[in-house]
Amino acid sequence: MGVERLTAGQAFHRTVQSAFLTGLAGASGFRERQWRLIRGGRGRVDLAVEVDGDEQMLVIIEIKGTDWDAIPADRVMRNLRRHLCQLQAYLDTAIEDMEAGWREGIVGALLYPSRPARAETLAMIEAVAGEQAVQVTWYDEVEWQL
Repeated sequence: MGVERLTAGQAFHRTVQSAFLTGLAGASGFRERQWRLIRGGRGRVDLAVEVDGDEQMLVIIEIKGTDWDAIPADRVMRNLRRHLCQLQAYLDTAIEDMEAGWREGIVGALLYPSRPARAETLAMIEAVAGEQAVQVTWYDEVEWQL
């Protein structure tokens, strides 16, 4: 991975985290939160939001700076599965906590800069993520951008 791509990805992470947490009402948000993994070790959740209220809900957002249009079509599924696997590792721990009575609901989401231009790629991303009950969000379409 090139240094420029890594730097751009880190900048995208910071932008999304700041934008999301600015004006967050009815919830507490945490960026770069350390996370215990069921299989052992620790991870780092990009963005975790604990929704206040009667129902204790946790939203885990994995931020990816992926430019789907720059990825060859035959590699899209491999990249998407890697993203989903990483998010699922965080969700597994949260589900364990929910089953222990610490939370009432868990939501997982992948957040990307923008939709891919290829309709087939978009359909694949949304279908595969949907099969795992993971929400996909496109940053250039959200109302809370900075």
